[in-house]
Amino acid sequence: MKILSNAVEAIQIGLEDYMNDDPRRAQSALRNIFAGILLLFKEKLRRMSPEDSDEVLIKKDIRPVLNSDDGLLFKGRGDKTVDVAQIQERFGSLGVKVDWAVLNEIGKLRNTIEHYYTEKPPSVINEIVSKSFKIINDFCKNHLEEDPIELFGIDSWGVFLEADDIYEKEKKGSVESLAKVDWTFPTLISAIEHLRCPSCASDLIYASCEKEYQPAEKMTLICKKCQEEFDFEEVIEECIREELRADAYIAVTDGGNDPYDECPECGLATYIYSEECCLRCGYEQESARCLVCGTSLDLYEAHEGNLCSYHKWSMEKSDD
Repeated sequence: MKILSNAVEAIQIGLEDYMNDDPRRAQSALRNIFAGILLLFKEKLRRMSPEDSDEVLIKKDIRPVLNSDDGLLFKGRGDKTVDVAQIQERFGSLGVKVDWAVLNEIGKLRNTIEHYYTEKPPSVINEIVSKSFKIINDFCKNHLEEDPIELFGIDSWGVFLEADDIYEKEKKGSVESLAKVDWTFPTLISAIEHLRCPSCASDLIYASCEKEYQPAEKMTLICKKCQEEFDFEEVIEECIREELRADAYIAVTDGGNDPYDECPECGLATYIYSEECCLRCGYEQESARCLVCGTSLDLYEAHEGNLCSYHKWSMEKSDD
C-alpha cells in the first residue's frame, strides 16, 4: 500500500499548493498532481504483478528466472520503476484503458508552465486540475476499485469538484462563442478545437465578435484566462498541425500524400490539399499541368509558373 499512500499524499499536497495564493506554488501543484497520477498507475501494475515476482510489472527491468520445477518466471530487477511510455505499453497489453490523450495534454500543459513560468499565477491551472480530476476519479473507481472521496478526503475532493465546475462553465462559453463564427473551411471547423492562447496556453478562447473567417483578414480572439487579445494568424499553424497530426503520420508511415504543406506564398504550413488553398493567406494553385508535357505540377512548381521542374530547367539551360 506504500505506492498508493504516496500517490494520495502527492495529490493532496498538489491540491494544497493549488489553493495557496503564492504564485510560486503553482509549479509544485502541477508536478505533484501529475506525479500522483503516475503513482496511481504504478499501484495498478503492482496489484497485477504475480506473487513472488518482486512486483515485476512496475519494474523498469525484467529478468527471466527458473523456479524449482524449472518453470519460467519473470521477476523485477533493480529499483528503477517504469516511465510513462512503459506504463502505457503495459496497460495496453494488459487491457487497462486510460485516456492517454488527456494525460498527454496534461503533461504538455505542465511542461509549458515549467518552461514559460512568470510571476503571475499560471492561468491554465484550473484546466489541468479539472482534467486531472476526471482521470483520477475514473481510474480509482474503475481500475483500483477505490472510492476517491475516501482515499483523498472530502476536503481535497471538494477542491477538485470546484476546479472542475469553474473550468467546465468557462469552457462551455468558449465553445459557444467560437461556434458563432463561420470558419469557412471544414478543416478549420475541426482545427479550432486545438486553439490555445499563445501567452498562457489556456484553451478558454472567445471570438471578439461574430463574423466570417477569410484568409489574410484579421480575426481577433480573446483569452478568458489572461485577457490577452491575439490574432488567429498567430495560432492557425499549430491548430492545423494538431488537427492533421494523425493523417500526416499515416502519410509518412504508409507512403500516402501529405494532408498539408508549407504555403509557397506565406511560408506557413497552412496549405491544405483537400481545400486546395492556404487557409492563412488564401493562396490557390492556379496551374495544374505543365504546358509542355502535361505532367501534374506540384505546389511549388505551380507557384513558380506553369512548367514542370524538368522543362523549367531545360528552358533556363537553353537561355544560358
